This record gives sequence, structure tokens and C-alpha cells, in this order.
Amino acid sequence: MTLVLRVGFAVFVAPLFGCAGNEPEPRIDAVDPAQAYTDRDLRLTLTGAGFLPSFRLDPVSGERVATMDGFSGRLGNEPIWAPLTNFGWVGPTQISASLELEDPDDLGVGPCNVEITDPRGHRAALPAGFLALGRDTPPVVTVTSPEGNDLFAPGSAIHGIVSATDQAPGQMTALTWTYTEPPAVDGSQRDPVTTSCPFRPGPGEIECTFDVIISPGLAPGVTVDLSFLASDDARPPNQTSKDISIVLSQHPSVSGVTPQGGGVAGGINVVISGSGFVAGSRAYFDDIPLIPDGGIVVDPQTITGYTPAHAAGTVPVTVQSRLGLATPNGTFQYQPPPTIESVIPSSGTQGQDTPVTIYGSNFSDTTIIFVGQTWATATALADQSLATVNQIPDHITGVVPGSSGLTRAWVWAFDPFNGWTRLPDPFSWTAP
Repeated sequence: MTLVLRVGFAVFVAPLFGCAGNEPEPRIDAVDPAQAYTDRDLRLTLTGAGFLPSFRLDPVSGERVATMDGFSGRLGNEPIWAPLTNFGWVGPTQISASLELEDPDDLGVGPCNVEITDPRGHRAALPAGFLALGRDTPPVVTVTSPEGNDLFAPGSAIHGIVSATDQAPGQMTALTWTYTEPPAVDGSQRDPVTTSCPFRPGPGEIECTFDVIISPGLAPGVTVDLSFLASDDARPPNQTSKDISIVLSQHPSVSGVTPQGGGVAGGINVVISGSGFVAGSRAYFDDIPLIPDGGIVVDPQTITGYTPAHAAGTVPVTVQSRLGLATPNGTFQYQPPPTIESVIPSSGTQGQDTPVTIYGSNFSDTTIIFVGQTWATATALADQSLATVNQIPDHITGVVPGSSGLTRAWVWAFDPFNGWTRLPDPFSWTAP
């Protein structure tokens, strides 16, 4: 006995398995795909055994014509089921069916039972034979760099870090970035730059890093744009786009340094004021970095640190950052420490105060004279006064306090900003 199966315009011929009342029971062993998103129509293939179609007699040819109209089925769990429709016959071990959902959220997310009933009323079931994944969400695009508060100026570099992730079992198929900028000040136009991120086919995530240089001819205040587009392997593909606009800033500038001067030995705590001090900015005193590591960026208007050692003189203060080189409107005056040349008189009487004059150079209102055998035990000159000759401070007057036990002393000249020097044994005491 033979069977002619008509499905559309194709004709299949297959043997029948016995006569009526002796048919094999259908059995479902597997479903392909075994898991899928349910926000689109699906065509499932059921593999098993005993899949026999019904048939009718063709009045024209007199042949038995098989039909799948007698099959029915469903997929889901109590109390929610979705019908299987439009059955197709591949062979006694394989049939296909369509899963169509009115609401993609009907089945939820999780394992589903698969059931069919053949034309003879025989049923077959495969518990948890299909995993419903719910809605297929578009890829998630994450831009790690640049961040929203990052500042950029004409000529600076944008370091980009972007990733796109698709929900399993979905796979990423593409991630591209595009950089666009307006015409430059001279009217020239740069073509948009579009680049596809390299990746290995099959993963659910693509991560991409890139660098692009902003044209130096652009004017501060104009906007450059970065756009990202991610696609997954859905049919049609899900796509996610993300756009970032960057308003260009002015180049950094230095407006001043406080204090404006200090000693050649360095170590003076200074505050640099200005604008455009982004993270990673480094301050320099005549090409020597501020301590530590170019200084500490407090905010976009402030950098602090300690001056490096430098020869006496006026030096420019600059700031280098990814926004460019700051306009050097600030300077710092390196000053030598006060120097003692002589003490007159050079001696006094033990137990009595002795008025003295300290001659030297680089004295200032902040210079303090100390007298003693060690720095730890030295005593400040009493009634100290700075005197000038031809508007140049060249000597300091004061009183050496009386001493009952000392015979000789060193003299120190100390300036809190410019440092210190000492003169060994310039003063002594004699017995009364």
C-alpha cells in the first residue's frame, strides 16, 4: 500500500505503517531550535517517530492524497499555551510546525512542554522540550570613554572605549563608530570617519578601542560628534545606536601663580590658577615638572604642588594637557637665599646684650637672623630691623641676647620662602 502526500505543489511518496487500528504511536524526541526568542514567528522542526499524516482520495486521479490538516499541537505550560499551526510533513520521523504568538510575553521565559496530536487522536509530548527566551532585546551599547564631563580642544585626541553586548544566545554581528566634525575656521571640511570594530564571529559581546585626533583648525565652541551602531544576528537584525556630542573647549591657560616667588632650593607650596586643567594636566616651571608628578589637579581652574629646585631668575609657568599647551601668562621668580658676609661687632661680653649689624645680600622683610652653637638651640636676633642702601637691603640691625656660658656662636640667616645660609663662628663672647 502506498501513500501520495501533496504539500503545496510537491508530491512525496512514503510507505504506510500497517493498516487502520495498528498505527505506531507518535513520539517526540527533540525540537529544533531547542531555544529561541518568542517575539517573532518561529518554524519548529520536531524529530521523533510515528508521524503519519491523514489522507483523502483524489477524485480525479483516484490516488490517496496525504494531508497534514489533521495534526494539532501546542507549546507552553499550564495554564498558558500557544498553538502550533501550519504543520508540514518531512517524513515519518520528522515534521515541522509554526509557533505564532499574539503577545510575545505570553510564554514568559523558561522551559516549555511540547505536545502534538495526530489525525488518529494519538498524542505525543516532550516535557521541557523548548526553552522560551522571551523578547529579543536589542544590543546594549556602553561607551566607557569619552565620558560626559571630559573636555576636548581643537587638536587634542579622543580616546574611545566602547562595547556592545547582546542577550544570550544572541550574537553580535557588527559594531561601528563614526566621527564627524564641522568645517574648520578656514572653511576646509574633513570627511566623516567610519570604522568597524574588529571581532571574532560568534561572541555575544564586542569591545573596541580607538583614537581620533580633532582637527586643530576647528574653533572652540563648535561641536564634534561620535556615533555608534551595534547589530545582532536576529532576522531582521536588532540595532542600537548611541550618539555623543562634544563641545570643544579653549586650550588651557595659566592666569597666575601664588606665591609669585620662592627659593632656588624649591619646595615652595604654590597654587597655579587658570582654566582647562583637565585630569592628567601637568604643570612645569621652565620645563621642570611641579612636584609631585606635575602637580595635583584640584579642579579645572586649580593645580597645586611644590616647586622644583632651579637657578635664580624668572621662569615661565606652563601647563600641558590633552587640551594642548597652556598659554604661559604666569611666571615664578626664583630667588637665592639670604647670605651673611660679616657681623659687626664680632664679639660681646658674656651676660650682656650686644647690638650688632649683619651685612650680607638677598635680605628681605621676611629674613630672620639666629645666633647660637646649633640650629636647635639658636636664638633669634632681638629688635631686628632691615636697612637699605640705595634702596638695596644690605644689612640688618638687632641685639644679640646676652649669654653666660657660650664663648663662640654661628649665625644663620633664614627666609621662609627663599631658604637659609649660615656663617660659622662669626661671633664670640668674652668674660666680663
